[in-house]
Amino acid sequence: MKGDENKRRLLLVDDDPDVVWGLGRLLSRSGYVVTTCGDGSEAVHLLGQRSFEAVITDVQMPEVNGLALTEWINQNRPGTRVVVMTAFGSSTVQEIAHRKGVALYLEKPVDPDLLLRVLGARGRSDSFSGVVEDIDLFDYVQLLLVTNRRAQLEVVSSDGLRGKMYIDAGRVRHAECGGVQGEDAFFSCLRFHGGRFASVPWQEPPRETISRKGEYLLMEAARLKDESEREGRGRPPSMVPPAVLDLSEMSWEIPDSPTSDQRGGSSK
Repeated sequence: MKGDENKRRLLLVDDDPDVVWGLGRLLSRSGYVVTTCGDGSEAVHLLGQRSFEAVITDVQMPEVNGLALTEWINQNRPGTRVVVMTAFGSSTVQEIAHRKGVALYLEKPVDPDLLLRVLGARGRSDSFSGVVEDIDLFDYVQLLLVTNRRAQLEVVSSDGLRGKMYIDAGRVRHAECGGVQGEDAFFSCLRFHGGRFASVPWQEPPRETISRKGEYLLMEAARLKDESEREGRGRPPSMVPPAVLDLSEMSWEIPDSPTSDQRGGSSK
C-alpha cells in the first residue's frame, strides 16, 4: 500500500500561489497526492524526507531555482522524474533543462492534458486515447520521445508538402520530407506552416537515417524554431484534434496562423 501511495505522490514547486492552487487542484482531482512548496530549497528539504514519483517545478524562483533543483534531484534522487515549466521560455533554457535530464519541458500556461499524459505514461506501452486540445506538433513529438512511445507520424503542410517521422523507444529512427531524409527532414516537418498530422498504424521504417539522441533533436528543433520566429517566418503550427479518437489513427487539422487567443495568455 505504501509503495502504491509513493508512486502517486507528486511535488509541485512554484512561488506563484495561483499556479500552485490551479495546477495542484488539477493533479489532485486526477488521483495524485500533491505536496506543494514555493522554492527549490524547501523542495530539497521535502525530498530528503520522503519519496516522490515526480517533481514539477518552475524555473525562476528565489534562493534555489528550478534548474538547480533538477541537478540536485538527478544527483540525489535519480529515480525521480522532473518536469520543468516556465513563463520565460527560450531555446537556451530548454537546452539547459534537457541537459540536466528533465523528463519534460513546458512553457506556461501549461497544457494540462500533455502533463497528465506524461505523468501517467510510465510503465505503459499501449496506445492512449482522448482529446488533446491545441496540441503543437513539437509538443507531441516531445511527448512521444519522453514516454518511449512508438509512433509513425504523417505530416502534410498547407501547400501539400508531405513528411513522415518514425519514433520508437525514445528515438527518432527515420524521417523524410519531400526528397530529403534524416535530421533535415525531421526539422523541416516541425517547421511546416499550416496543414495536418496524423498518427498511423506502425510500420518499420524503410531505413534508419537518424542516430542522434532525441533530446539533441528537440534542442536543435527549438533553436531553429527561435531563429525562424526572429526572422519573421512564422511559428510552428498548432495542431487541433477534430474528435475523440484512438491515437493509433488520430488526425489533426493545423490552422494557418494560430493567434495568441488560441494559445492563451502567459503567466509566471
